[in-house]
Amino acid sequence: MVGIAAEQIEAEARRLLRETIERCGWYPALPPEQRRRSIERDVEQHWHVMSSEAAKRLVARLGESPSPCD
Repeated sequence: MVGIAAEQIEAEARRLLRETIERCGWYPALPPEQRRRSIERDVEQHWHVMSSEAAKRLVARLGESPSPCD
């Protein structure tokens, strides 16, 4: 099994969520700085939603399958 630290998963989950929000065009009517702050707030509050996907991607990057116990 690949050893991935919780901090790595959190960082990847935050990156994925931020990317998704920006790509989907959330908060289109807000001025740029206010939009950035709103996105940061959402990422801070909801990054855990992407943690499973983040872990899968990190494992895939390392080229190994996750343990069946995960």
